[in-house]
Amino acid sequence: MKKIISFILGTVVALNLSMSVANAAAKEVRVAFFLEWPTPNQEDKVKKMFDKALGVPVKWTNFSNGGAMTDAMLAGDIDISYSQGLVPFINAVKSKAPLKLVDVAMEYGMGGTTCVTSKASGITSANGSELEGKKVAVPLGTMAEYVFDESMKVVGADKSKMTVIQMDPEEGAAALVSGDVSMACLFGGNSIKAALTVGTRLLTVQAARDAGIKGIDITSVTDKFMKENPGMLRTFIEVTHEANARYAAGKSDMNVIAKDAEMKLGDMKETLGGFVFLNAADTKKSMESGGTLDGFLKGMGTPNGAVDTSFLPL
Repeated sequence: MKKIISFILGTVVALNLSMSVANAAAKEVRVAFFLEWPTPNQEDKVKKMFDKALGVPVKWTNFSNGGAMTDAMLAGDIDISYSQGLVPFINAVKSKAPLKLVDVAMEYGMGGTTCVTSKASGITSANGSELEGKKVAVPLGTMAEYVFDESMKVVGADKSKMTVIQMDPEEGAAALVSGDVSMACLFGGNSIKAALTVGTRLLTVQAARDAGIKGIDITSVTDKFMKENPGMLRTFIEVTHEANARYAAGKSDMNVIAKDAEMKLGDMKETLGGFVFLNAADTKKSMESGGTLDGFLKGMGTPNGAVDTSFLPL
């Protein structure tokens, strides 16, 4: 009987959002996001469009990395992680964490995630092997670590011969500026900008693209929230895709997004311009067998059953 009732409610959700809200278990929805990582749906965040659509308060909490998002989800403090890095999610589900990947937040080149070497070190892609024996800052367990690993393959450097120090992007940028590390791998517009005041990208955005280095951020959710509030989850993803469509049409309020991302308008536009926001149909293709996301997941040994496409607004 419970399954029948759930099915009926799920059908009504798709037709009538107000009934979804009436039958929802959650009194609020707790969402994780990143600062310095501007996205179109931040306009909806600021203007309370998520709250209006979901019918309950939406509490947004910023995190320094995707691993911290996972920890908060497992602790029961976060329901949805928006734009979580793929690597932290994969690490979590490999450890049997009760999480699901339900959407692709964006694809991006290495404009927003990169490794920067200090000019003082004299190290470039041409002599990248000289990083061996040096100290490098890397936010471990994030997409920046993936970029670090792949970049070392490109420049022919053995990462096992480096002193790799766990540092979040802001810390890594500060360490590079102070001369404490020879290279920092980071994400986020402000941190990268700070690092570039004393350094240069080890690989240019184009060189990284040519090497096949690409980032994907995703939307993940706890199994508990997904099962108890399917209508709310579907609506959250729908509002996000509507924001992406508005951005694609050139109708986003860029000043609102920049302020919420805590970035200067020009820096925000540059970072946002490096992101690709897929529509729902292309997202589904990416998530299914043979798609871009599916290729990443299989290549990293992700367990089966970690992806659910049923909440996409198709």
